[in-house]
Amino acid sequence: MLEQSCISVIVPFYNAKSYIKTCLDVLLNQDFAKPFEIIMVDDASTDNSRDIVKMHNFPGLRLYSLPSNSGPAAARNLGLKKAKGEYVFFLDVDDTIAANTLTTLYNVANESACDLVSCDHKFIENSQNQRANIFNFPADQAFGISDFKESMRKRFHNPSHTGILTIYYGSLIRRSIISDNNILFEEKLRYLEDEIFSWYILAFIRSARYVRKQLYSHYVYPNVNTALSEGLNRGFPVSYFKLIKNHIQNGLEQRGFSSQEIVKLGDQAFIFFIISLLVSYSRNMLLGKVELENGVKCRRRIIDDILADLDVSKAIRNYSRSQKESPWIPRAIAWRSHKLLEFACTRRAKEILRIRRKDKV
Repeated sequence: MLEQSCISVIVPFYNAKSYIKTCLDVLLNQDFAKPFEIIMVDDASTDNSRDIVKMHNFPGLRLYSLPSNSGPAAARNLGLKKAKGEYVFFLDVDDTIAANTLTTLYNVANESACDLVSCDHKFIENSQNQRANIFNFPADQAFGISDFKESMRKRFHNPSHTGILTIYYGSLIRRSIISDNNILFEEKLRYLEDEIFSWYILAFIRSARYVRKQLYSHYVYPNVNTALSEGLNRGFPVSYFKLIKNHIQNGLEQRGFSSQEIVKLGDQAFIFFIISLLVSYSRNMLLGKVELENGVKCRRRIIDDILADLDVSKAIRNYSRSQKESPWIPRAIAWRSHKLLEFACTRRAKEILRIRRKDKV
């Protein structure tokens, strides 16, 4: 009888023939001495990604497929349904992890009996780590329920606040937390679905640890389309932001926030994610991940939808902007100024790129 897997590594992929081999090599070269499984979930690829997976011989490697292209949320949910490990670890097919990642995280989880262990990450662009010597915390940390509540409270008041909310990337999550509370990715979303999932995890876990090591490497590929671009090309109406707001408020309620604070933070999150999406999409336009003419049209449609919505007009009045955010974006939304909002989002996207690339000019 095979020993039960300690970790289920879930890897969704779509037309990923350029990344599959490297991804599997990284996982098969882990120095983890205990049994673990690799769950590859094909989101109805049209290239030979599946064939590449089948070429690898590993007892714990399993391949599943969705009948039609349904997005990363649906792929991850299928992986969760098939997972049998004590802990779950998510890896994007075009990212990598250090050879000692699973060992390091599992040892901490096993010794502390905590529900989640998260490492730090690299941000690789043009072969350079844009987060060199940058960490979420100055040392290893332990967290309890009061810390989770404080991080949830701060999340939507500071775009640079990561706290312990970077759960999706580089974390071991106790699988029983997910299964016992029926936590799944929101399949209607092809953007921010990982944030919503992380939010629910934060609402249910009892203890967590942070390891101050950059074990997870997230890659940015210039001129390559992203999940954000794909999601917006399919349409991202204001109703999706309202869906996100509902999830956020459900998580706050689960964690025991007061009714007044749930309403206040829900509205803050509503506007926060609208601004985040507009700036992120504008950044993708500058990076060439979106064809400029089509990007301008798509962003304009989204802006038209946002500025015409009465709930947005109501929530923006109470939006609390941090000092690190652009003052002009919320003003443009409040004033319902299309041109100012487009200009402000592009300008903010350029500022973020300069910061990430350490360009002080």
